[in-house]
Amino acid sequence: MSQLKERIAQLERELQFQKERMAAVEEIGRALGSTLKTEPLLALIMEKITELMNAERSTLFLIDEDNNQLWSRIAQGGITKEIRIDIGQGIAGHVAKTGESINIKDAYKDNRFNQDVDKETGYRTRSILCVPMRNHRREIIGVVQTLNRKDGYFTTDDEALLAALGSQAALWLENSKLYVSVVGKNIELRHAHDQIQARMKEIDLLFRLEQELNRAFGLEPFLLRLLAETTQAVPSFGAAILLREAKGFRFLVRVEDASRGPIPVAVFGEEHTGVPVEVANSGEDYVDNNIEDGAAYHAAMAEALGPDAPIRRALCVPLELDGERFGSIQLVDRRSSNRARYGDADIKILTLIAGRVESALVLSNQRDEELNANRLAAIGQALSGVLHDLKTPMTIIGGYAQLMVDEPEEEERKAFSDTISRQLSLLKRMTEEILQFARGEASLLVRKVFLHTFMPHLEEGLKQEFSGRNVNLTVQMDYVDAIRMDIGKMERVFFNLARNSRQAMPAGGDFTIRTSLSEADDMVTFEFEDNGPGIPEAIRGRLFESFVTSGKKDGTGLGLAIVKKIVELHKGSIDFTSETGEGTTFRVRLPRNLKK
Repeated sequence: MSQLKERIAQLERELQFQKERMAAVEEIGRALGSTLKTEPLLALIMEKITELMNAERSTLFLIDEDNNQLWSRIAQGGITKEIRIDIGQGIAGHVAKTGESINIKDAYKDNRFNQDVDKETGYRTRSILCVPMRNHRREIIGVVQTLNRKDGYFTTDDEALLAALGSQAALWLENSKLYVSVVGKNIELRHAHDQIQARMKEIDLLFRLEQELNRAFGLEPFLLRLLAETTQAVPSFGAAILLREAKGFRFLVRVEDASRGPIPVAVFGEEHTGVPVEVANSGEDYVDNNIEDGAAYHAAMAEALGPDAPIRRALCVPLELDGERFGSIQLVDRRSSNRARYGDADIKILTLIAGRVESALVLSNQRDEELNANRLAAIGQALSGVLHDLKTPMTIIGGYAQLMVDEPEEEERKAFSDTISRQLSLLKRMTEEILQFARGEASLLVRKVFLHTFMPHLEEGLKQEFSGRNVNLTVQMDYVDAIRMDIGKMERVFFNLARNSRQAMPAGGDFTIRTSLSEADDMVTFEFEDNGPGIPEAIRGRLFESFVTSGKKDGTGLGLAIVKKIVELHKGSIDFTSETGEGTTFRVRLPRNLKK
């Protein structure tokens, strides 16, 4: 009876032990599924394995493929030192190499056992159970080792249990590694996303600045718009640009205050001191998030901001072009909901913006040079036009001067003298026109002109133009009343058209002028017709452009361009018809009552 009771008691103890084992296994399973944090979970696993195996201590080794070694992730029993074992060395190394479980009752009788650890720690190893850890691909990723079963030796049941626990731990380690990898990738993606967002903002800023540069008329308006963009890109209370000039610096500042708007431009001399001037001279970036004296930092900026907004934080970078420093750009008092200090990212953005200032200066210089070159070219063209038109009055003056010499009658000489006086007045007006053009002025001296008086004078002058050229001049006046026009400029138009016809007919021909009135639109039409060879097809489409000529001797290609410009100043129009071998007709239409 007593034996039966003893047997029942033994079975109850074994059952309780198995229940405890199952509870521990469940606890390990729950722990493995609850977190992916490595160190505390491995400590729990090894603690539970030691408890389940009724051992003194347990160690988990992982394979380091790069060094072909095993290393302990966690160890118990007071050993905190990292243990590294070459694969194939010792019991754990042999299991890692062969993939076979090892159960040893007396470690010191097994040649594979490495006694060095015991010697270093003073620990005495007796029994060992070591099993491989395999992942889902059956690859060995580590080993689990337990030492010194407290009540004897490790059994085959212990081997099966430890193998199962090792498989669970291996699965968890693989999941943890995957999780860490995914987290790492997500961090990399987030970092890449942030970098792309930052780069997109930079590109967007550059695009807006480029638009402003193309729209701005002049350097200063662009720089003020650039300062506005700068205080938006790096939220700040104020921004300013210093540009070195011959007598000091030009200072442009913008304050983000809707009630005040941009501060007017100030100019101060070289003797002025301050950080922006020092940056402009040294070429070194400057950042300070704890300024004690704003006036010492920059008196002009402190004055612009006013006493209610003292400078506490500032960022300043130099402006350079072709290795020469020509100024600086600055930001003061950074303002942001999450950051109120200037940092490396702000320096990068401000340096980027500084590059656009440099580009703007280059473009401004190029525009100034181009404008000056165009103005000189235009003045040269106008001079060429005036010299071109001077031929007519000079020809007339020369002809009548010769007639005066040979004319005995005083009355005739007086008539010749009056004609010469009129042509001299025309020369004076031409000279005044080129001076007006050089000053950027363009005007008409409009007055009422009666064609029955004007056309005979024109006819008389044209006779001198055609003298000795075998050209028959005919004037047909269907309209003889008044028209408002600049008589000097229109004389140039008519003489230019006549000269073109005369040059087109070197052997002579017929040239006819007609006047008429269109009552429907109150426009006066002047027609100039010749029977020359006609205008070459190749140049008809661009006949009124400057320097277009058909190869006439002494031709400049300016006559018709001048004609068109004068007609348009009169709010009129000019066109032509031409037939090869049959001649050309120009039609000039002018409003009869031109308003000034």
